[in-house]
Amino acid sequence: MEETTKGFENLSLRVRQVLFCVMTYLILLVLCLFAISPEQYDLSVGDVAPKTITASKDIVDEIATKRRRQTAAEAVSPVYYKDDSVSKTVLSDMDAIFSELRSVRELGEQIRTGWEGDGEFKEEDYTQASGLLTKITLSNYQLQTLMKTDGHDFENLTQSLSSATKTALVSTITEGQINDAINNIQQIVSYNTRTDLWYNVAIPTLRSCLQPNMLIDQEATEANRQKASDAVEPVVYKQDQNIVVKGDRIRADQIAVLDSLGLLQGNSFDFALYLGAAGILALILAGAYLFVVIFAPDMIHVTRSSLVLLLVGGLTVALSLVVGEYVSINAMPIVLGAMLAVNLLGDRQAYVVNLVVSLLIAFLMEKGANLATSQMLSVILMANVGGMTAIYMLRKNAARIFSVITGLVVGGINFLIIVCVGALTSNDLGSIFSEASYAIVGSLMSSVLCVGLQPILEAGFNLVTSSKLIELSNPNQPLLRRLMIETPGTYHHSMVVANLAEAAAEEVGANALLARVGAYYHDIGKLIRPLYFKENQMGENPHDKTDPRVSTAILTEHTRDGAELARKHHLPEQIIDMICQHHGDTPVMYFYAKAVKQFGEENVDVRDFRYDGPKPQTAEAAILMLADTVEAAVRSLSEPTQDKISALIRKLVRGKMEDGQLDECPLTFSDIGRICTAFEKVLQGVFHERIEYPSVDLKRAARHNQQRMKQKAKQEDEAAEGEKKAEEKHEA
Repeated sequence: MEETTKGFENLSLRVRQVLFCVMTYLILLVLCLFAISPEQYDLSVGDVAPKTITASKDIVDEIATKRRRQTAAEAVSPVYYKDDSVSKTVLSDMDAIFSELRSVRELGEQIRTGWEGDGEFKEEDYTQASGLLTKITLSNYQLQTLMKTDGHDFENLTQSLSSATKTALVSTITEGQINDAINNIQQIVSYNTRTDLWYNVAIPTLRSCLQPNMLIDQEATEANRQKASDAVEPVVYKQDQNIVVKGDRIRADQIAVLDSLGLLQGNSFDFALYLGAAGILALILAGAYLFVVIFAPDMIHVTRSSLVLLLVGGLTVALSLVVGEYVSINAMPIVLGAMLAVNLLGDRQAYVVNLVVSLLIAFLMEKGANLATSQMLSVILMANVGGMTAIYMLRKNAARIFSVITGLVVGGINFLIIVCVGALTSNDLGSIFSEASYAIVGSLMSSVLCVGLQPILEAGFNLVTSSKLIELSNPNQPLLRRLMIETPGTYHHSMVVANLAEAAAEEVGANALLARVGAYYHDIGKLIRPLYFKENQMGENPHDKTDPRVSTAILTEHTRDGAELARKHHLPEQIIDMICQHHGDTPVMYFYAKAVKQFGEENVDVRDFRYDGPKPQTAEAAILMLADTVEAAVRSLSEPTQDKISALIRKLVRGKMEDGQLDECPLTFSDIGRICTAFEKVLQGVFHERIEYPSVDLKRAARHNQQRMKQKAKQEDEAAEGEKKAEEKHEA
């Protein structure tokens, strides 16, 4: 894993940013799509539902809605308009038909005149009669009735029929109601008309010429029907509403709804659902990116820490979804991401993880549920309030046991959140407290997982954490033990530098523990050639007989040697960076001056006497550089008084600034002033003034003490003898 992250960090910044953004989006998108993908069923019309299926989101029942709208449209009455020209046309057509019918009747009368007895019309008679009709068609039976009618009955029929038709037209005949009009005319005419003449002649005549004069306005009618259709509200299955109940026969409209929701196997794909999820995820990540740009711009430089954030966030979301699905939403380890991030990387990174994780879990917990639900409110509050509490508690204390204590505190806070939110929506206090108890379980799960996963992530990504730094500060660490045994001078120097660096880091708000541990290891490269460094020399100095350029190469090599040793022993990258940067690219002035003296200034290039660098990139590395420089210089003072120490510190720091060694670190002028003050306090304690102790002859003092004791004993004996003589005299 460490090799992978190193390869990632070797890419250019722009490429790393693009790859990280794409990778983050794709990984979280897979989680989102997996979370919101609904279960699919193999069902068809008529099947018995194996289980009750609810709507995964609000969906319109298209079939039921269409049926209701069609019913509403059909219930709308047509809009009519009166066509006055129809009456004239109908009466004209009727007169024309009467004229043809009159000719047929007269033909029949002529044929009957030639009969002898009761004759019958022949086929050719009917054919001849049909030939006289162009506006009406009559069957042979109907022709027979007309041809046998006498003139009086026929004229009476025509007059009655014309009069009744005029009356019907005046009162209007509505489109589609011709039969009703004929029935009305029948009631007027049939009482004085033979039945056979009415049915065989009058009705065919009316059907041939009668037309409605109240016509349907199709455009207006369709407009009214469309209005009625549009006024019908869609039939909607609300989210979590039952579509199919277990044991019921499945209808076609239910199949259509299931298909629209993507709940049928192989029949459909809910593109809208997945596109919406992809869009929301993009918005969440965009918001997180803006948060980083505004409040933590240094996180834009994608490193292995960014990969850790992605892993921690993705793991938290995945575990929360599993626990929410199979245990309880309130038991989700939702603060795990914040706890791991603050312990592994710091509080600002933890804020970002907590923001993204809380929004994602709130969005995914019910597969796209309505955002106004009480559970949604509970999750958002637990993630934000609980997460921020965890970050606040752990940012200064990353001890394992404190992670468990933090879990208990966050569990209590989340318990209160669920109780308060539940009180807004329910009166069942028993169920509220039962659900709230899961919050304690979830928070404890977060703390236990944090304790278990933190060492794995530390080792896998070689991260610098408080616990890792405490472990590295143990004197029994192999490199520190070697430093103490093989190079005691360098070891002592490193201890003093560590005190200086820690005090200065605390003063400016940098990572004091990192500064101390970095100081412990900053000179481990001197283990390779310890006698070439002044603090380890007990006698002859090998540099006295060495070319100054060679001496410079040996001295400047100790940063590279230290970095190699650190990598070999798997020290964190931040420590390795501090080893490489603690001299920046400063020149070794002693040997440069020696080379100028030997070879002449025109033959010496100062660049050949500089360290490889780079210059300090962080506050901790810059503080280490200054502490290292100050300690070595102050130790060389013959009489280190308070004023001398203060003046030397500020001179050395000013020299580093003028040489541009602090140009690439985030320290400000104010920070540098406080660092100098911190150095002065520490070094004044190390080089404080001591009183001059006088020399004393202990043997002479012992003899004098013995004589004094003998004289005191003699005096006591004489006093006792005098008291005895006085008593004897008194008795006498």
